[in-house]
Amino acid sequence: MRTTQRGKFLELPRTKLGWWAAGLALLFVVLFLGVSNDLFPFPGILTIAIGVAAGILVLAAIYWKQERSWLVWLMLVPGLFAILFAAGEILNPH
Repeated sequence: MRTTQRGKFLELPRTKLGWWAAGLALLFVVLFLGVSNDLFPFPGILTIAIGVAAGILVLAAIYWKQERSWLVWLMLVPGLFAILFAAGEILNPH
């Protein structure tokens, strides 16, 4: 028996996981832009860690909780960017 609520694309997220994923991804975008423009004295590694966590949560919300909100799908972009950025740094450090 599944207890998840399947949402529609044009609605806001219906699950807590969907809201957490969207919130962390938005936090990552703000921190990444602030750190790259030297606006925030915040560690870059922590910023990327937040982005990777957001990407994993977004994928979990879409796959396991069947979250179909436009906000969660939109936050998939920065989440995947953070995952690919971290993988690139691990595979080819400079």
